[in-house]
Amino acid sequence: MQLLAMGVGVVAVVLATATVSQASLAKARAPNAKPNVMFILADDLGYNELNFMNDTRGIITPNLDALANKGVILRNYYVQPICSPTRSALMTGRYTIRLGTQASVIYWDTPWGIPINETFLPQNLKGAGYTTAMFGKWHLGMFQRRYTPSHRGFDEHMGYFQGCGSAYTHISACCTAGSPDHDQDFVCNDKSQYGAYRGYDWFKTGPMPNNGISKPDFTANLTNSVHLINAAALDFLGRMEHSSHPWFLYLPFQNIHAPYTADPQFRAMYEKDPARFSDGEMTMFGYITELDDAVGSIMRKLQSINAEDNTIIFFSSDNGAPAASPDVNHEQQKPGGGSYIARNHPFRGWKTQIWEGGTRVAGFVSSPLLPAAVQGTVSNELFHVTDWLPTIARIAGVTTDRNLPLDGHDIWDSITTASPSPRTEMLYNINPLCTSGQASPPKAGIRVGRFKLLSWCYNIKGVGNATQTGPVPGKGEFSDGPLLFDLEADPSETTNIASSHPDQVASMLARLKVYAEQSAEPMTWTAPFQGQGYFCKDCPLHPHGPGINGPAVPWDAWCDNGACPTDASPAAVDLLRD
Repeated sequence: MQLLAMGVGVVAVVLATATVSQASLAKARAPNAKPNVMFILADDLGYNELNFMNDTRGIITPNLDALANKGVILRNYYVQPICSPTRSALMTGRYTIRLGTQASVIYWDTPWGIPINETFLPQNLKGAGYTTAMFGKWHLGMFQRRYTPSHRGFDEHMGYFQGCGSAYTHISACCTAGSPDHDQDFVCNDKSQYGAYRGYDWFKTGPMPNNGISKPDFTANLTNSVHLINAAALDFLGRMEHSSHPWFLYLPFQNIHAPYTADPQFRAMYEKDPARFSDGEMTMFGYITELDDAVGSIMRKLQSINAEDNTIIFFSSDNGAPAASPDVNHEQQKPGGGSYIARNHPFRGWKTQIWEGGTRVAGFVSSPLLPAAVQGTVSNELFHVTDWLPTIARIAGVTTDRNLPLDGHDIWDSITTASPSPRTEMLYNINPLCTSGQASPPKAGIRVGRFKLLSWCYNIKGVGNATQTGPVPGKGEFSDGPLLFDLEADPSETTNIASSHPDQVASMLARLKVYAEQSAEPMTWTAPFQGQGYFCKDCPLHPHGPGINGPAVPWDAWCDNGACPTDASPAAVDLLRD
């Protein structure tokens, strides 16, 4: 693994995740003690939207900077291009093609969740004696309660089940915010495209012990989600101070997903300099600083309970940033094609796309348990979000024997000993839904070493009307077939070199086909939801109508109590192709 000394003004650094060497763990903690693990997940945060990534933009993130600058930053780390796919890969250690999340997020009213036979990371950790808690965004299924966090390994849960909503009113919908700060009156118009999905979306189990059911929490109304998540984390850490168990704390914040709004004091930090920051940037950057402030509060609590020295902190975004307002995007077109926005600079594309801008993200791992030799360094080794489950499992001293076969690699040694990554290739995606679904073209891609191959779409025999498995040509630059890029020479993906490297293209297409033949059918938003083999193919969508859904009606599980099948069909194994 190549290590670079980390100085002021490092531009474009990618997420980190860290691990710890056996020797450093043994020195830093009592015999037989296990390290605590905290995973902080930002939402829709771009590669170029933290100060430690680019200190020329004026984004105020002192707490994240401090953690990053004494940790390990990874320049070559990838996630999926949208929310549910990344979160499912994080929780299972498996590619989305095996789960059914390769085409879309889980929509509000879709009776689907990550298959029950998948073992989630907190379930592994509970097997090692960890107390587990999650505060924030779920987005992995909730049509039946058994798909919700407290049934997937979390002892405690508080937060929202859906993809987006008001940070203040917690009404589930993705409309534009009503004001740039303190948007306490946000209610998505019932005539908008999201009007049918309005519902109250803030649930909690309460502290342990509890009955395992997350119930609507109306006391959260009018309180910003970042403060609710922060307060829950502080309370949890306080109760863990004298616990004999190690803990896993998962904090998937709402920041900085739309609707874009922030508390006034954070936006005010940028309003002082209107010559430098646009109106949109004042809100967006304030939203980021709001997140950073919460991280600072949590770190102070960690220090006050003397837990910092035995805690490993991971930070990541769930995908590249989406396009926002023009004064935030500063969009550019480059010769050879492609769109570029400031949020993901220097990479091409954005959220929903498997261009680098949609999949390379910012982050770090930080802990006193890291060997001194790697603290304050940057790694260029290849890592993927699926790698965290086997890596964290090793840190915790627990096996993954109960899990279905993993795509993730244990990257412990690579992080802590500066050795090469065990990962030599990475699947971006294979999505056979060429004209539907949320993920945008190109819909299939793989990286092998320095090379990246992209296909406009990719047919899988038996899915839709496809009669064979293979790449589908598209329009424009994809009219002649797949594209090939050398990411070491051309990280911005400006120059297609497929015609000059036919053997490399053929080899990578062969690898794509191997993965495609292992794929589960993609989840869709309409029946049968995941092909005719899906156990709940005849289940109803969440009901709509006055009194059934609306701003004051909880958007809760609707497929329990006999409304839908409750046995998990021979599960996802049946969905996997022969």
